[in-house]
Amino acid sequence: MTPISSSGKTLKSPAPAPVPAYIDAVAGGFAGFAVRILTAPLDLIKIRLQLEKGDVLGTSIRTVKSVYRNEGPLGFFKGNIAATYLWITYAAVQFSVYTRMATYLNDASPENYFPYVRMSPTAVAFVAGASAGLTATICTYPFDYMRTAFAANQGEKAQSVVGFVGQTFKSKGLGGFYAGVAPAIASIVPLMGLNFMAYEMMLQTMTERGMEKSSTMAGLVGAVSGGVSKFAVYPMDTVKKRLQGQQFGMVALNPGSRYTGAIDCGLRIVREEGPKTLYRGLAPTLIKSMAGTGLTFAFFNATKGFLVEAHNEYLGQ
Repeated sequence: MTPISSSGKTLKSPAPAPVPAYIDAVAGGFAGFAVRILTAPLDLIKIRLQLEKGDVLGTSIRTVKSVYRNEGPLGFFKGNIAATYLWITYAAVQFSVYTRMATYLNDASPENYFPYVRMSPTAVAFVAGASAGLTATICTYPFDYMRTAFAANQGEKAQSVVGFVGQTFKSKGLGGFYAGVAPAIASIVPLMGLNFMAYEMMLQTMTERGMEKSSTMAGLVGAVSGGVSKFAVYPMDTVKKRLQGQQFGMVALNPGSRYTGAIDCGLRIVREEGPKTLYRGLAPTLIKSMAGTGLTFAFFNATKGFLVEAHNEYLGQ
């Protein structure tokens, strides 16, 4: 019902209070935590396959059997502490930056230095997603490095996070935590740009056809966008993992034949092991990416909706 003043004039309904920035961070962090717990085994299998070197292409089933036989059921959760830190902080930073960046790009004020981007919702989603992925990667990359180290550790006594940080810093310095960051950035910018672009496009198409936006819809659309974007940039992820594995001695290379960088690593993988090696571990990765991205969007959408509603109730709106 439209509010009417005592003089008979129509009053404008009060504008909803702006959503506080912390809500995106909290909702993203919770989504990252929940999804990490559900997809940890697939992540470990993917990393093991990417670090494997040789002429025979490793299979997911063989890797699963090997982990279970040699390390037990808990072996599938190696590196889970570092990975949980990674997913919580990454998702929190990603969704916070995406929301702020998209709001800025859609702003028609003179302070918007990208007016041509605002003319295309697709461009806004891609630029905001790429910016969010870049920022989150730089902020959380040390956790990614630790996650890879722990996940690749086969059969050895697990080292504590504190112990690993101290040893790495002492032997390699701060730069040691950023091994493979170049291909990580090169892959994350198009990955998250494509991810959010595809997500927003499909979500808009479905809502225009009369479908009600919900957490379930967000999850289904997120699963498709996550799978498509991950497939497109997967070779760069393999290169990143090889460079990380080389840093802590878990990639079998002959003395004097270390990878000198991302380009050298990619070219040598193709030349020495074949192009298929760049897609080693693709099957569990696509399953994990589709499930993880879909669940992330679903959890984020549901959690943010709950927090916004609670916030508005607190303000009496």
